[in-house]
Amino acid sequence: MTNRLVQVARNGKIIGQYPPEQLAALVDSGNFLESDICYSEGLPEWLPIGEFLKRTDAPKYSRTKSTSPSPGTSTRSSRHDRRGRQKSGPLLAGWIAFLLAISALAGAGFWIAALYEKLASEGERVRQAEEKLAEKEKEYQRMLFVAREISDPGIVRGSMILRNDSGKRIAMPGTQISIFPRKVVEQHLELRKSATEQIPAGTNVDGIAFFLEGMPKPLASTTTDASGRYEFSVPEPGEYVLSATVTSSTPNGPTRRLWFVGFNSNDPLNTVVDITETNGVQQFIPSLMIVEGR
Repeated sequence: MTNRLVQVARNGKIIGQYPPEQLAALVDSGNFLESDICYSEGLPEWLPIGEFLKRTDAPKYSRTKSTSPSPGTSTRSSRHDRRGRQKSGPLLAGWIAFLLAISALAGAGFWIAALYEKLASEGERVRQAEEKLAEKEKEYQRMLFVAREISDPGIVRGSMILRNDSGKRIAMPGTQISIFPRKVVEQHLELRKSATEQIPAGTNVDGIAFFLEGMPKPLASTTTDASGRYEFSVPEPGEYVLSATVTSSTPNGPTRRLWFVGFNSNDPLNTVVDITETNGVQQFIPSLMIVEGR
């Protein structure tokens, strides 16, 4: 191939002179058309550029898409890219918002689950504490008793105390104690037993109020002092009953309990009687309501 410049013409007008080795690139870039004609010294006539490139050993070209698009192509591509970005922008933002919402919901779910677990744990702890308190209250009630001391003839003297689970004795000040002839209390309890048969099934009854209703007047009543001590005068030797009303704490609030403790005033020994739940008047069993002293 000659190294002389090649003249290129289009529509009968020469548009320039170029080195032959550049023609292929210019056609490939779209600056020249294959129908454009060219002439170089040594050629018999003007030839289309494509024909010229075939006849010469100039660099071959391929009609692939140019990496440097023409101004028109660049404008169309830019518009397409802008439209693509305009469409994909809201979609991407929507996906991001969706993922953030899912993350927030997942976080809230974990927090709620942890809160429920904590509440369940606290509820179980409260339940166990209530069970222990109720058991302790029952234990105390099982260990409540009246002690009658050796005293002068005609005098009943003693103490109302609480023996806890460690064996320690605790004085019960402010406890109400009354003394009755035994026959009076037995007759009253039999009458109240008959009254229980008149109570409709399923009726809630306050045991203490029920058994104290119509209770005969005691021979004497007193309240234990700061040391839990009490004292009565006995009109004559015989069988008597001490009635003790005690208020204790329970998980459901203060609860009153009532017991009847029987004894013989001629007995010179101390009367120590364990007072349990089975001999409380709340059981509605008269035979268990008077605890025998010993």
